[in-house]
Amino acid sequence: MAVGEETPELGLSDYLAVLRRRKGVIALAVIVVVAVTLIASYLQTPVYQATAEVLLRSSASDSVFNANTAQPSDAARAVQTQIQVLTSQPVHDAVVKKLGSAPRVTVVEVAQTDILQVKAQSTDPQRAATVANAYANAYIDFRRTQAVDDLVAAGTQLQSRIADLQKQIDSAGAQPSPAAQRDALVSQQALLKQKLDQLQVDSALQSGGAQLVTPATAPTSPIKPTPRRNAVIGLAVGLIFGVGLAFLFEYLDDSIRDRAELDRAASGVPNVGAIPLAAGSKAKGKPEVVSITKPTSAAAESYRSLRTSVQFLGLDHPVTALQLTSPGPEEGKTTTLANLGVALARAGQSVCLVCCDLRRPRVHEFFGLSNELGLTSVLLGERPLAATLQEVGGEDRLALLASGPLPPNPSELLSSPRIGELITDLKDHFDILLFDSPPLLPVTDAAVLAPRMDAILMVATAGVTTRRELRRAVELLRQVDAPLVGTVLNGIAEEGGYGYGRGDYRYYGSSQASNGSGGKNGSSAGAPTGRETRRARHALRK
Repeated sequence: MAVGEETPELGLSDYLAVLRRRKGVIALAVIVVVAVTLIASYLQTPVYQATAEVLLRSSASDSVFNANTAQPSDAARAVQTQIQVLTSQPVHDAVVKKLGSAPRVTVVEVAQTDILQVKAQSTDPQRAATVANAYANAYIDFRRTQAVDDLVAAGTQLQSRIADLQKQIDSAGAQPSPAAQRDALVSQQALLKQKLDQLQVDSALQSGGAQLVTPATAPTSPIKPTPRRNAVIGLAVGLIFGVGLAFLFEYLDDSIRDRAELDRAASGVPNVGAIPLAAGSKAKGKPEVVSITKPTSAAAESYRSLRTSVQFLGLDHPVTALQLTSPGPEEGKTTTLANLGVALARAGQSVCLVCCDLRRPRVHEFFGLSNELGLTSVLLGERPLAATLQEVGGEDRLALLASGPLPPNPSELLSSPRIGELITDLKDHFDILLFDSPPLLPVTDAAVLAPRMDAILMVATAGVTTRRELRRAVELLRQVDAPLVGTVLNGIAEEGGYGYGRGDYRYYGSSQASNGSGGKNGSSAGAPTGRETRRARHALRK
């Protein structure tokens, strides 16, 4: 967007319009992302996961003689502690000793339970189960060994204490002392002996506070890749990526897409016509005048609407010489000129198409006429005007002045005084003159010719003409004080036209259908007949 250009406020409909315009980009992005995701999924080696479950709650035999059976004050912390123990170095070393290696495992808590899940992954399902069970068993053995060692250490301390008490009892029996003191020592010793017996039993029954409740088994299906899930994820990512690309391309795209953008870029120059794409015209590989070949099509109706707009331009001041130009090449100005000429002729006006494109003349190709003689022949004085005019077959009120042989100096030839005399001569014998000129930006020919015109139409093509090019072209015409009266937008979607072309409106009678109006050639009351037009051309020959 150019500096200083006002940024229009965008609404929901504008964003939806962007998505509609760029639906191809979005679809392509989705297809590519999903395809890449699926290919990567099918190329990936399958990975299997096995799970072993370990119960942390002690069994009844662990606390038969244990008076302290209360649960830990912070159960969640205790579980997290055991998770760390299960992945600690001693357990890891035990697994290495058993399997030769210790692949990484994941330990998670089953919510609201005292069960830990030991999950191991491998490309071999049996290997995954072996690793998970190895970790679970190594952890259980570690807990059991640790518990037994604790009991043995406690028993050793009790044995030492019992021995100390025995010495005190023996000393008390050898000396005169109160029998109550000796009895207290004996009772204390007996209690310690009872606890020692309990520890010995606990040591024999100790499981370490962990138990394997569900051994891991070899899984039958891999956990990854998951093509279906990956495809869904790829679809979502592709949509996001595609929408992002759509808006990026929209931001980078400076081309004019609709009439609103055309009006903004043309700085207040009114749009007088919007022409939909004419189906089949490009496929044939040759110029086509749809006003002749498809008179009931939406494109032909749009040219008739353009004709009405041109006729309204003459209400305030006469418009006899009308120039059509465009910012750049291949933007449909010649196609517009040919079809507009047919539409005006069929409305009863005598029309002369003048090809002033002395670099790439094409008007004659639309009607299958010769370009051997024409404008340059008249301007150079080689032929009189009457000898160069050609009648368009089937269109009695339409004549063509082709470009003629191409000169080496088109701009100088179009700026000569002789061109003004030629325009005056043509005005005397035709109701309206349509001048086809080269594009404005590549060459100066159109700007040189523009001041001699009564009106100028700027032709643009949706998706081709850029806002920057159109602004520059309008600026060039204003610099030469040219009478730019309107713009025409080519190539819009058919539903954006004028609403006709779906078979709702048809012409009746064979001659009407072929010419698109009330008479043989669309003549109206009071309009010049074909015979009168031929008389005008005959007068030029005198």
